[in-house]
Amino acid sequence: MEEKEFYATLVQRYLNKQLSDQELELFSQLSKEGKLDEQLANAWNVEAGISEEDEQDYQRVNRPKLLWPRIAVAATILITLSTGLYFYFDTKPESEIVQYALVKQDVEPGGNKATLTLADGSKISLTDAGNGQLAEQGGVKISKSANGQLVYSVVESGQREAGYNTITTPRGGIYQVNLPDGTRVWLNAASSIKFPTTFAHLNQRKVELQGEAYFEVSRNKKQPFIVQSGKQQVEVLGTHFNINSYEDESEVKTTLLEGSVKVSAGNVILLKPGQQSTVGASQGGRVKVSPANIEQAMAWKNGFFHFEKENLHSVLRQLARWYDIEVVYQVNRADDEFMGDIPRGVKLSEVLKILEFEGTHFKIENRKLIVTK
Repeated sequence: MEEKEFYATLVQRYLNKQLSDQELELFSQLSKEGKLDEQLANAWNVEAGISEEDEQDYQRVNRPKLLWPRIAVAATILITLSTGLYFYFDTKPESEIVQYALVKQDVEPGGNKATLTLADGSKISLTDAGNGQLAEQGGVKISKSANGQLVYSVVESGQREAGYNTITTPRGGIYQVNLPDGTRVWLNAASSIKFPTTFAHLNQRKVELQGEAYFEVSRNKKQPFIVQSGKQQVEVLGTHFNINSYEDESEVKTTLLEGSVKVSAGNVILLKPGQQSTVGASQGGRVKVSPANIEQAMAWKNGFFHFEKENLHSVLRQLARWYDIEVVYQVNRADDEFMGDIPRGVKLSEVLKILEFEGTHFKIENRKLIVTK
C-alpha cells in the first residue's frame, strides 16, 4: 500500500466510523502531525461538515516547520477535527492499516533508573530497590522515598568522617536525590554526581558532576556549595541552576534561574538570573556569558525535548542518551534545523515521525537509529 493510499484509506475509514482503537490512535497522531491535510481537504468538508472557521483554525496551527504544537493546541485541533471521537470503542482486530504503520523494533522512552555506589564500593540498583531504608553509613541513613527519590538524613550527631557516594544514571535514565544538606538534585540521562555522605565539619559542600543536572541548593552562608564539572567550577550559597557538561557536547553550559553563582574556568564570572555561561574550546577555555533560554535549558526536567534551530546531530545526541540507542549516519544532513517541543514520554517511533516531517528519514534496527536518505 502506497503512503498516499494509506492516508486516504485511513481518513475514509474514520469518516465512515470504521476505525478500531489502534487505528483511531494512529489517526489522532497523524492528524496532529499534519500528515492527513491533503486527504482531509479532499474529503472532510463534504463528509464531516467541518465549518470554514474550523478548517482555517486547523490550517493556521498546523503550519509547516512546526515539529510539535503545544499540547493544549494539539488537543484543541484534535477536538476540532474529531467531534464525537469518543464514540469509537470497538474491539476489532488489527487491520492492514495498523499492520502497515507498526514499527517492528520500537524503543521505549527512558525512566527512573540509577545506581548508587556506596563509600565501600558496593552498589545498589535504585531502579530495582524497594522503598524504605537502603543503607546506613557514618551516622547517615539512605532511604528511597515512595515517589522514587533518594534521601539522605542524619541519624547521629558528632564528629564523623565523610565517605563519598556516587549516583549514576544510565542512558535512558533520570533520577532525583536529596543530598545530606537538603539540596535537591535532578540527574539527566547518562550522568553522575559524587558527593560526601555528610557535609558536617566541612568548610564547603563540594560535589562532582558528569553529564547534566538541575540543582536547588539549600542556603548556607557558612558552607558554599561547589559543583566541579569538567574544567569549570560553580560556587553558590543557595540558588537554582542547571549544568550541562556532557563530554560529547562542545561546551559546558550553566544556566541560572534564581540567586547567583560564580563560574570559574580561565576567568571568573558572576551569573545573574536569566543568564547562561558557556565554557568551551572555541572560547579558549574561558567563561562566556549570554542571555539564557530558560525554556530550552529546563525542557528535559519538565519532560520535553525543546529544539530551537538545532542541527540533526545535536537533536540525535539527545535522543541517543534518552532512548539508549546508537546513531548511524548513512547520509549527512548537518544543514537541517529543527524547532519545536517533543514530549520525552513517547516511544522513539513517535519522535521520528515528527522529525521526518522535515524531510529526514530513519529506520530502527536492534537499538540502532539509522539516518537514511
